[in-house]
Amino acid sequence: MTNLNIAGLLHYGIWRCIGYLAFSRIRVIGKERLMLGGPVVFVATHRNGALDAAPYSLAVPLAMPMVSAQLQRLPLGRFLFRGIAVARAKDKARGIKADNGKALAECIELLKEGGQLFIMPEGTSSLGCRHLPFNRGAARIVAQAMAAGVRPIIQPLAVHYEDPTRWQSRVEVLIGEPIIPQNADEIAIHQSIVDGLEAVGVNFVDTEAQQTAEKLAYARILGTDLSYAEHLKKLEGQIAPALSESLRALEAVAKDKGLFLHQGLPLMPLRLWQRDLVKWLLLAPVIACFSVLNFPVLAAGHIASQLLPDEPNVIAFWRMVVGVPVGLFWFVTVCVGLFLCAGPSWCVLYGAISIVGVLAWYRFRKLTVALGNAVFHPEVRAVLVTAYRNLAERKAHE
Repeated sequence: MTNLNIAGLLHYGIWRCIGYLAFSRIRVIGKERLMLGGPVVFVATHRNGALDAAPYSLAVPLAMPMVSAQLQRLPLGRFLFRGIAVARAKDKARGIKADNGKALAECIELLKEGGQLFIMPEGTSSLGCRHLPFNRGAARIVAQAMAAGVRPIIQPLAVHYEDPTRWQSRVEVLIGEPIIPQNADEIAIHQSIVDGLEAVGVNFVDTEAQQTAEKLAYARILGTDLSYAEHLKKLEGQIAPALSESLRALEAVAKDKGLFLHQGLPLMPLRLWQRDLVKWLLLAPVIACFSVLNFPVLAAGHIASQLLPDEPNVIAFWRMVVGVPVGLFWFVTVCVGLFLCAGPSWCVLYGAISIVGVLAWYRFRKLTVALGNAVFHPEVRAVLVTAYRNLAERKAHE
């Protein structure tokens, strides 16, 4: 195995670990459409800062990304954010330089060799109600590659977060239909990229419409294995008045009764709540031990997410930038201390509690909200069950 392959596997493994630490679940929707052979240019939406790398690295692990030169200023950054570096306009304004001409040549050479390229044409991320303008760099690369005799396939991807600023939320990558350019017309190629990305991404008229659609998408998949991204996409555009009315009624009940919320919605066990109570009682001691044993790590990540971000799209990123190294230091320190003072079995126990605590965090939070409403507000159970049934059954559009 070559050093390049070893480095690639190590890089992939690290981002998989970061993905497990940052998110409760990462799903790839539409795997059957994924193009894995021949020269491919993956174009993707950019939502949640550099942390987008975690879900995308799972979806297309073999693709070589184009990355901002600012991410490769330090050795650790060059390892974590491997790829072909380019300097954006705002990078140049900060004095960060890169040879963009050389980067373009590297991209074309990669495609000539049958490789895969990954590009986020927005250039920067946003959690806003609409995507940012798509730059024409990806189209230029494809056009020049075609002029050089290469016929790459373009495949659009979009990342969709249920709750992007929350630790251990869920995320999905939606795979779009492959695009086969007919000629080396840069303008036509760019338009096909825009159309492809808009087919997998979502755009709303304003933030209120976005938040409404996100709550509805979450409500319609509760208790199922359905795709959040696909349901969010269905809610793009004018939402049926009956559906919006059902959501407003649900929110009114939650506000009037002071119900506990999860991702903006008041949860309630739809079946026997006693079974959920048993699950909660089994998880509660583990979560409590996990929280106490790893309190410095949780506190560091939380404080970083409150003080360091200048925009919502980098809250999760800063939490991980601070939380991961603090967590590694704390984990090693505790394990060494336990090994020296109590023996290896205590190290194993601490490690098991930490792993289970991370994996169970999302589920425990949902159970706590649902059971809290069931125990303290049992009188609204029938109302909530009916409301969620209406939200699931009614059409998204008239």
